[in-house]
Amino acid sequence: MDRPLAILLLFLLAAPSATAQSLTPIGVWQDASSRIWVEIAPCGAQLCGKIVWFKSPNNAQGEPLLDLKNTDPALRRRSLLGLTILTGLRRADENRWVDGKIYNPQDGVNYEALITIQDNGDLRLRTYVLLPLFGKTRIWTRIG
Repeated sequence: MDRPLAILLLFLLAAPSATAQSLTPIGVWQDASSRIWVEIAPCGAQLCGKIVWFKSPNNAQGEPLLDLKNTDPALRRRSLLGLTILTGLRRADENRWVDGKIYNPQDGVNYEALITIQDNGDLRLRTYVLLPLFGKTRIWTRIG
């Protein structure tokens, strides 16, 4: 077999497995603002995500950021770093996970969430109340 043809054949055979791996949201993702990283991992039969990095992890006094906007006063002293913000995602099909919840520390509200992995490998996060039609879409980029 001609060497360039053999190399092309090996590349083509390897491509499907790389594509299949990229369709999972398991990994570390950076939000569009590049301010936080969220690690998505299995938690039981579902997927969850926790904050694993902040661009600016401390407040103006140099103290770690806390969950100050939480509607439950008892939770306002917990650190945002390491906080699980994404829960309950279950796989709906090859590249879509549904029935999730996402907590937004910026307003202290829990939203419904669904995610899809786009063809380019980015994660499309749809957050909403009641119906996805009335929500917002955020794009996260895989970093690990």
